[in-house]
Formats: sequence, structure tokens, C-alpha cells
Amino acid sequence: MDMKIFQKFFLTFIFSIPFFSCKSMIFNKVGDMLSGADKNGVPVKAKSDDANPMSAFMGETDIKIIQESLPIIVKMYEILALENPSHQGTQIMAGQLNIMYGNLCVQTPAEKMPIDMLFEQVDEFNRAKSHYIKGRKYILDAFESRWPGFTEAFLSADPEKAKPVAQKISKSDINAAYWAAAASLIAWSLDPLDITMLTSIAGPVALLERAAELDPDYSNGAIWDALCQFYAAAPIDFGGDQERARYCYEQAMRVSEGKSPGIYVTYAQSFCKPRGDREGFVEALENALAIDVNENEANRVMNVLGQQKARYLLDHVDDYFLEW
Repeated sequence: MDMKIFQKFFLTFIFSIPFFSCKSMIFNKVGDMLSGADKNGVPVKAKSDDANPMSAFMGETDIKIIQESLPIIVKMYEILALENPSHQGTQIMAGQLNIMYGNLCVQTPAEKMPIDMLFEQVDEFNRAKSHYIKGRKYILDAFESRWPGFTEAFLSADPEKAKPVAQKISKSDINAAYWAAAASLIAWSLDPLDITMLTSIAGPVALLERAAELDPDYSNGAIWDALCQFYAAAPIDFGGDQERARYCYEQAMRVSEGKSPGIYVTYAQSFCKPRGDREGFVEALENALAIDVNENEANRVMNVLGQQKARYLLDHVDDYFLEW
């Protein structure tokens, strides 16, 4: 190589080191701030006077504005994740937002489609499922970087392989674990005949059970609610357990103090509808609608969503119960 060219290359490289180092520091700081977790995926403890950017999202009452803005937010975090793939906090948040998008912007509207739009509804459910799987992958990739082999074991059809990896998570991993596991179970619920999803649910359930063990009061009973829905809906051969479902429902009610509309919706759909209990179905949904969503600002958007679902189910109660 020509010495002058080498010198030019060397000097350029030397002077660029501070720039790239600075760039890395900036992206890590931005990632910490926007994801609420550091580059290792550990939640960052906020100061008492720090503003929480997620409160603008989770405290909203207008579901439509969330549905309209969420696609942009999802893409912003995906860009950040692409720019800084080693920042686990950003990766996990990109995954969480994809899962939120699939639920709020795709699945929820699709559930209200009339029967004559069945094919369109199936297409939307498949779209939602793809976002659940995509979001899950972001989170599993973060776990995989810490514990090689985690993803394969988590998705294994063999419970003896799937369950041990769930024990690897600590209390700081609960939020990520919840979203990854919930995404798996919701994706399965949208397509219960997908044998790949059906045979790989041992890992998600084990992860939720581990999360419930570490923090039974997480997010107003969200873990217990997800477990209740699974145990009530799954075939016995794949882990379904009505007694365990009832226990999980009771724990969800305990943690939420009966102030979470979504848990009443779960009770109506998971217990009342299968046994033909129209009266219990209506009562549970009316209890959901009686809750003041402003009592819990941190979960307000989810409570509003739960009430919207309760109202829709009540309006269509005759579709679920036949009068003889």
C-alpha cells in the first residue's frame, strides 16, 4: 500500500474513534431514556421527579389517538433498535410496542368485524399474529444474547427443555418475560390450529409462572390474567386446567382489587360463556363497566380498552347464548 494512502487511512481511523465512541454513548443514553432500561435490559430506576414518557401513552383515554400514533412510535423504536442492536432495553421496547400494535391496532378492531367480513377478519388476525411473533423475537433475541440456547428451549415442544430456561429470569426481566410469553399465547389463541404454536406453549406458560412467582403483583394482575385465559382455554393434553384457571382468576382479582375491567371480561369469556351462564356473563361485564378508569392512571388505556370490549360483548350477548 502507498505510504501516503496508509497515513491518510490511519489518521482518519484515529480521529474517527472519538466520534464513533460518542455516537455509541449517545445511542445508549437515548436507548436508556426511551426504553426505561439499560443496554443490558435492566430497568433504569427513575428519580422521583423524573417524567415518565410512557405515562402519556398508558394514561390516555382516547384509544383512537393511540391507534393512530402507535405505528409511528413502533417504527421509531425499530430504527433505534436497528442502529443500536446491542442495547437490550431498546430491543425489548421495540418488541413490546410491536405486540401492543398487534393488539390495539389490528386484533381489537378485527374482533368487531361482522360475520360477513369473516375473510377480512382472518386476514387481520394473521396480521396481528405476525406482529406478536415479530415482537416476541425482539425480546427473545435479547434473552438469547444473555443465555445462548434460550430461544430454542423456550419454543421447544418438550416441556423438560422449556421449563428450565424460565428459571433463568430475575425480577428485572419480568416485564420483558411477560410480553414475550403473552405474545406467544395470544398468537396461539388467534390460530389454535397452528400446530407449531400449540406445541410450543410450554415455554411461555412456564415463563409466566416464573414471573408470577417473582412478582405476583405485577401490572395490576396482568400475569395472572394471562395465565387464567390460557388454563381455561387450552386442551387438557396441552396444559389446560380449570382449577388452576380459577386460582389465577382469583389472584388477578386480589391484585387488582376488583378494579380491572379486563379481568371481568376474562371471567365472562373464559368461565361464563363456555358453561352457558348468560346471567353471570352479563353481570361480569356490567361490573367491568362500573369501574372508574381514572382511579388508576398507570393502566388507564388498558382499562378503557377493557371497558370497550365489555360494552361490545354486552351489545352482542345474543350472539353467544341461545334462548330455547
